[in-house]
Amino acid sequence: MGILDLMLGKSGPGEQGVEGKSYTLPKETHDFVYPVAVHREELEAFAELLEAEAAAPSLEEAGDLQAAFDGMVDGRSSDIDAGELAERMRRPRKATEPVIETWREGVERDIGVVYARTDTYDHLLAFVKLCKQRDEDDDDPFELPESFQRAAALLKRVEEASDSKYRAVVHTDILPGKKYSSH
Repeated sequence: MGILDLMLGKSGPGEQGVEGKSYTLPKETHDFVYPVAVHREELEAFAELLEAEAAAPSLEEAGDLQAAFDGMVDGRSSDIDAGELAERMRRPRKATEPVIETWREGVERDIGVVYARTDTYDHLLAFVKLCKQRDEDDDDPFELPESFQRAAALLKRVEEASDSKYRAVVHTDILPGKKYSSH
């Protein structure tokens, strides 16, 4: 009797589970994920947030990055590499873009299911925090799009799913890129 037969309720008398059997899947091609129910409009709102953040001039481009450092550290910014900080500020978007892109490609209807890896929530949260910080900074030209609340709703849904003990194992070819790196 196969596992699908058991899952679909086609078990024979006395066969109510897969007692004593286990299945080994290669770690190279499978990963633990959290299934997350999403609305297409939330994915589109998150994509819009990504586009807005990418299109807005950064402090580095505006020439204010060094001035911002000087203001933060009382003129002692010589220990801080402006280029390194600018790259650090781009990391959340770089980690978030492939996730949202893959999810948008996989959800064809108004409601769908996407798979979040164990570190997906942290990457999405870092990006949303960066956007909120940029929006609150008077010297930064970035502004949150009107659809931000729908993007925040997606973040909340991913958080709730990631807090769950219910995980699935899926083939990595349906997941965004490789495991994300915060470096």
